[in-house]
Amino acid sequence: MATTVEFWGGVGVIGSSKVLITEGDHRVLLDFGLDIPRGTDLFRPPVVPRPQHYLADRLRVGAAPRLPGVYDPAMLGPGDPLGAAGPATAVFVSHAHIDHCGLVGTLRPGIEVYGAPETVAVMAALAAAGDGLPGGDPGWRPLAERTPTAFGPLTVERITVDHDVPGASGYLVTTSDGVLAFTGDIRFHGRAPERAWRLAELAAGCEMFVTEGTALGLPVFPGPVRTEDDVVRDFAGALEAAGRDLVLLAMYPRDLERVREFVEVADAAGRRIVWGAAVAAFLRALDVECVVAYDEVGLDGIKADPGAFVYQPDLRDLRGIPDLADLPVGAGTVWLHANGEPLGPFESRWDLFVEWLAALAIPLRRIGSFGHATADDLHTLVHRVRPRTVVPIHTDAPERLHPVGGPARLLAEPARAYDLGGNPIRNPGA
Repeated sequence: MATTVEFWGGVGVIGSSKVLITEGDHRVLLDFGLDIPRGTDLFRPPVVPRPQHYLADRLRVGAAPRLPGVYDPAMLGPGDPLGAAGPATAVFVSHAHIDHCGLVGTLRPGIEVYGAPETVAVMAALAAAGDGLPGGDPGWRPLAERTPTAFGPLTVERITVDHDVPGASGYLVTTSDGVLAFTGDIRFHGRAPERAWRLAELAAGCEMFVTEGTALGLPVFPGPVRTEDDVVRDFAGALEAAGRDLVLLAMYPRDLERVREFVEVADAAGRRIVWGAAVAAFLRALDVECVVAYDEVGLDGIKADPGAFVYQPDLRDLRGIPDLADLPVGAGTVWLHANGEPLGPFESRWDLFVEWLAALAIPLRRIGSFGHATADDLHTLVHRVRPRTVVPIHTDAPERLHPVGGPARLLAEPARAYDLGGNPIRNPGA
C-alpha cells in the first residue's frame, strides 16, 4: 500500500507541527504540537482553560485538529466521533517546546510517545515542577540517536540537531516508497552547527524533506546573525554597566546551555541569579548547579543588596507584574530580555509588559539570539539535502522557500494526503 503524508499542523503558521505518515495499518506522527492561532488567541489571559474540558474546548473553537484515532476519549465531548479507535499510531517528538509537544497529553492511552533522552528529562522536570502537559504526561520512551525503530512497515531514526533546547532532533522515516526526513526546529548559528549539517548529510537524496521555515516570513536580518557568544558577552557587559543596581532578566529556562552559561557569568560578576519557585524547581530537577529560588532570598534580601542579584520574575501569566513596583530600581537597573517570557511583540502579553516597564522607568534591552535557521541557511540546507520534494512548514511564508537545482516545492494544504512525491491523493476529510 502506498505511503501517504498529511500535515495536520504547521501549515501557514509558525509552530503547531504535526506530520502524519501512513503505510498500511500503521501511522507515525512527527510532533503533536499545540496549535498556534493565525489571529487572536482565544485562550490568552485572563481566560483560564478549563482542565476537565481542555481538549474539547480547543476542538470546539478550532484550536486543535480533528485528527481521527489519536485522542483520549475521556477528554472529548460526549459522542464525539474522534473517540473511535484508529490505526496503530506512534508519536515521535522533535523537542520539548509546546508548539511541538503541547498536545501529547491528550493522546489516546496506548499510543507510544518517543523522544530524545534529553527531551524526556526536560518534560519530566517540568512535570515535577508543576508545569506538566495538560491531560498529563505520557509514558515517554527515550530514543537513542541513530537507533532505527520499527513500527509496522515504517522505520524511524532520530538525529540530534541544534536548537535552543536540549535533545532537539530531526527524524528519518523509511517507508516502502522511500525516506521522509524532518528537521524539527533547527539552527546553524548555535554552539553545535555540525549537528544540523549532519542531518543534511544523512537525509541527502530523500524523497520528501519537511523543513521548518520560521525565518522565511521574518524581515531580513540587520547585519550578522547573533550567536551565543554575542548573548553571553552582552549579558556580562550589562552586569558590569549596572554597577551595584539590580538587574532583571527574562530568559527561556529550557535553554539549559544558556542557563548554565548565565549562572557562570553572574557568579564571575559577584551576583546570583534568582528564579521564581517553579523555574528553580525545574532547574534543580535537571541538576543545574547554583540555583537560587526567590523565596530563599525574598524581597528584603534583594533590597538589602541589589547589586548581588540578577532576578527573573515569573511572568508567564503577568499576574505578578504589580509586584515589580516593590523592587529596588536604581539608575543602573535594566531588564535584559534573552528570549524569555513574554516571548516578544507577537504575543498578546507583550504590550502590557512593556507598558509596565515604561511606567516603572526600567529600560528594556533585548540581548537574545534567534533560535531558528536563517532564510539563507534554510536554502543552503535544502540544496545540500537535494530531496525530490521539499515541504516548508512552521512558517507563515512557505512560498518564500525557493529550491534550486531539482527539488519540487510543495505548499501543503492542511489535512490533505500526499504521496512522497508531493502529489495529492485525496481531499481533506475524504
